[in-house]
Amino acid sequence: MGITVKNKEVILAVTIALAIIVAVLSLPDILEPMAKSIVNSMGPYWLIAVLIVGIIHGLKPDEHTWPITVSYGLMQRSIMGVMLSTMVFTGALTLVWTLMSALVGQLMSLLNINALKPYVDVIVGVTMVSVAAYLVFGNHEEHEGVKTADFKLIWIHGLAAAFGGDFIIVLVLTTALVPAMPINLSFLVGFMFGFGSWVSQALIVLLVYKGVMRGVRDWGIMARAGRLALGILGVFMISLGFFSMFYG
Repeated sequence: MGITVKNKEVILAVTIALAIIVAVLSLPDILEPMAKSIVNSMGPYWLIAVLIVGIIHGLKPDEHTWPITVSYGLMQRSIMGVMLSTMVFTGALTLVWTLMSALVGQLMSLLNINALKPYVDVIVGVTMVSVAAYLVFGNHEEHEGVKTADFKLIWIHGLAAAFGGDFIIVLVLTTALVPAMPINLSFLVGFMFGFGSWVSQALIVLLVYKGVMRGVRDWGIMARAGRLALGILGVFMISLGFFSMFYG
């Protein structure tokens, strides 16, 4: 008895989700010390340094990047849709990071960002599960019977994810660079970090999209698998958040 279309969707979704989960959990948190090292070595070329750190951020498996951008990317019908979905999500990240780097002095005195991270994981995870459920049960745009993600939801999702662990990197970079730049240019730290992250994430998502499409050769199966993967990875995010709250 052959594998049904439904089973193919589930197998593909679980495979993608597990691959991303393994990547996220297996890579140690190296970005913060790496960011400090790059900034210190680049000296006056701090803008280029931040861009490099942002590119590395996008290439690094992270609970607030790959699980979300890859899942949304797989739901798109064309390469243009893949690029737009990634741009919308990372655009929301970049907006928050730009505003927060501009206000870093006031923010650092008011918030303990590390203490917020587990709660952000849970919020982002709940958002992912909610979006996946919406794509299954909601009444919205369809392409040949396959529901696709609403860019407004992707934008809101990005705003929530922006306060994750890598937000700390933006604060660290801004704090380190404030003495070396005009204060009115501090917003460029968050902007360049986000721009660099978008460049590399777009590349990653595009490669995954093309690879999966070449293997599956059916956009409908891939889109539904992306939707299921989003839900599975959302549960992973919620679990990660609660684990950090009680055992972190």
